[in-house]
Amino acid sequence: MTEREYILQLQNGSNEAFEFLYKTYSPRLYGFVLKLTHSSDMADEVVQETFIKIWENRRTIMPDLSFKSYVFMIARNHVINVFRRQTVITNLEEYREYQNDISLSENNSEKQTEANDLKAYIEKAKKHLTPRQLQIFELSKEKGLSNQEIADLLKISKQSVKNQLSASLHTLQSYFNSRMWALLPLLYYYFNE
Repeated sequence: MTEREYILQLQNGSNEAFEFLYKTYSPRLYGFVLKLTHSSDMADEVVQETFIKIWENRRTIMPDLSFKSYVFMIARNHVINVFRRQTVITNLEEYREYQNDISLSENNSEKQTEANDLKAYIEKAKKHLTPRQLQIFELSKEKGLSNQEIADLLKISKQSVKNQLSASLHTLQSYFNSRMWALLPLLYYYFNE
């Protein structure tokens, strides 16, 4: 049977076709993602997420186009999203450290003005979070509590904390991505001065 025939069967919900395509492409995909990320855990996660997406979108796959290109494009996009999320986390943590440093240093009105602008921008982004996401985000990223400490404090599971934090970071990432042109001068000033 040709790959095209497997894809046509996959479109009709065939588990056997899905398993064949998974076994065919997952080892190569894992190697590709591992080279990009240098993390076996992330490579495993990206491979799993890629094939979940393939299953969810199976009816829209074009059997006459390159399935290999399609699979690798999904994986590449997932890796980019993971890196973007990590960049948001890093920038927010650096911002918190910078705020601490600036409050300890001499009073520099230009830097303080820029700090206030960035703080106002982050506060606007936080308004897009649900009340629970905001609470967990602030406890984690602004107060520096661990996921376990937050779980104990709020009397919820550690997994719930992780889920809410992940959702809040996704929301902030979307907000920052859609307004990056406004944020870039501020971030450049802070993280390159």
